[in-house]
Amino acid sequence: MLNSCLRGPILAIAFSPVLAWAQSSLTPQMSTLKIDAGAVLTQALKASSLTVQGKPFHAVMDIEKAGETYSGRIEVWWVNGSKYRMVVTSPKFNQVVTVNGDQVQEKNEGDYYPRWLENFTLALLDPVPIANNLRERSLPLGQNPNKPYGCLRRDDRVNGVTDQLTYGQVCFSGSEPWVESVRTFNEFMFFSDWQKFGEKQIARTYRTDVLDEDPVVGHLTVLEELKEPDEARFAADPATLVSQRWSTSFVSARIAEGLVEKAPTIQWPTVREGKTEGDMIVYARTDRTGQVREVALHDSGGSMLGGFAMQQALNYKFKPLIVDGTPEQMEFPLIIHFATSIGDPIPVLSVADMARQTISCKPSGFTPGLLPKGTVVTVRVSVNEKGETGGVTMTERCPVGCGLILGPVYSVEKCKFAPYLVNGQPTAYKGDVELVAH
Repeated sequence: MLNSCLRGPILAIAFSPVLAWAQSSLTPQMSTLKIDAGAVLTQALKASSLTVQGKPFHAVMDIEKAGETYSGRIEVWWVNGSKYRMVVTSPKFNQVVTVNGDQVQEKNEGDYYPRWLENFTLALLDPVPIANNLRERSLPLGQNPNKPYGCLRRDDRVNGVTDQLTYGQVCFSGSEPWVESVRTFNEFMFFSDWQKFGEKQIARTYRTDVLDEDPVVGHLTVLEELKEPDEARFAADPATLVSQRWSTSFVSARIAEGLVEKAPTIQWPTVREGKTEGDMIVYARTDRTGQVREVALHDSGGSMLGGFAMQQALNYKFKPLIVDGTPEQMEFPLIIHFATSIGDPIPVLSVADMARQTISCKPSGFTPGLLPKGTVVTVRVSVNEKGETGGVTMTERCPVGCGLILGPVYSVEKCKFAPYLVNGQPTAYKGDVELVAH
C-alpha cells in the first residue's frame, strides 16, 4: 500500500483546460476512441448557437447593473443572416444595426466601441468567429468519459507574436456537445447555464473579462421564437454607406509600430522575482483617433509587471488607421520591452521552515503502487501575505507517473498557512515541500 507522508504543505497545480485534457487522456482507463475536432465544432455550433441553422428569434441580454461602467443591453430580432435588427446600448456607446438583404442601416452614438461589449454581441450572433481557422488545423480529439470533447486549440505563433487568425481555443461541454468557452487573442467568452430552446441548448449566462481580468457578466433574460416578424422593423432605407459604418480592423504588430505617434517613457519599478528584461505582448484596441482605449495582458514575458505594463499601454497614441479614406478603430499586439531589477526579493523557506508555517493540511493518499517507496517529490509553494496559497512548481524533474499525483495535490487546496513576517510585517513568500511515498 502506498501512502503519502507530507513534509510541509503542498499546493494544487493549476492547469489550463487543454493541458488538463491532455493529461487525463493519458490515463489507461480512458477510451482511445478518436473523433474529428472540426466535426465536433460544427456539431457544437448546431447544438448551441442561435444563428447556426437556427429558427427566427427575439433575444434580450442584460449586462451587469444598468449605469455601471461595464454594463449594457443587447436586443436582437433575427430572421436569418441577411435579415435582422440589433440594438446595443451602454453608458458610452449605442448602436442600432438593421440588415435587410443588401441594405444595411447603422446608427451610432459615442466615440468608442469597446471590445468587451462587442464580445457579448458576438456571443449571440457569431459565438466562434475563428471557426474556419480552427477547422483548418483541427486534430483528432480523444474522448474522455469525464470531459467527452475537451478543447480544440490552434497556436502557430511566430516568435510569440500572435494574431486572431493563428491563435485560438474553443472548449466544449455536454454530450451533444455545446460551446463552453472561446478564447482568441482579442476575445474571451465563457458560456454557462444552458437551457432548451427548440432543438438547441442555449446558454443563459455569459462572462467576459476586461483589463486585469475583472469579470463582466451578461444574462439572457428574454429568448423567444419570432413567429410573425414585423417587416417594418427591418426597414433599412436609407442604407448607410460602407465608409460610414463603424468598423474595427486587426493589424499586425509591425503595422502598428509604423503608426506610433507617441510612446510613453516608462520608468520600470523593481520586482521581487521573475525576469528582469524581455518583451511583453499586450492586446491593445484604439478608438478612431488612434488613442489606446482598452488593453489586456496576453504574454508577460516572465515578468511580474504585467499590470503595470497594461497601465502604460493606455498612454500610447497612434496615428489613425485609414481604410478606404475612413478612420477606423484598430486592435493589435503591442510589444513592450521591459528592463528592471530585483528589489526586496521574496523569501524562500526551507522544508523545515515551511513545515512550521503549516496550520492544517491533510492530503489524500496516492494510488497504490504508483511510486517506489521512498520517492521524494519536491515542490515550491507560493503563499501570499494572508497565508493563502497561490501556485506551485516542481523544483526538479518529475518522476515517472507523477502526473497521477494530481488527486493528492488537489486535495490540499484548502491547506492553511500562517502569514510570514519580515520586520513585523506580513509578506508573500515561497517554500520548499517534500512529498514522500511510503
